[in-house]
Amino acid sequence: SRPAGWEKKPIVCIVIGMAGSGKTTLMQRFNAYLHAAHSPPYVINLDPAVTYMPYGPNIDIRDTVDYKEVMKQYKLGPNGGILTSLNLFATRFDQVMQFVENRAEQVKYVLVDTPG
Repeated sequence: SRPAGWEKKPIVCIVIGMAGSGKTTLMQRFNAYLHAAHSPPYVINLDPAVTYMPYGPNIDIRDTVDYKEVMKQYKLGPNGGILTSLNLFATRFDQVMQFVENRAEQVKYVLVDTPG
């Protein structure tokens, strides 16, 4: 039996690493594996500069923040554009957490892909 107040919570896997180190490839493989195991994860993409995603994330920073527009508007280079995009997205992170919490009972895993 479970202790009182115990709630089912998914395991969260946050993948970090240098640019080009294979984070997105790992996420794609992990996502495919979990789908094959009949346990599709909830996937979050936090890389605003990624041009190709080999899987469909449930939440994608690119749907909220236009990385190239951020670079133009704030006169930033690529790294500054990524950091500023993440800061802008962070102002809505409570909404992201609410989406994840709403799915917590249905998913075993939450996968988070990050920029390099």
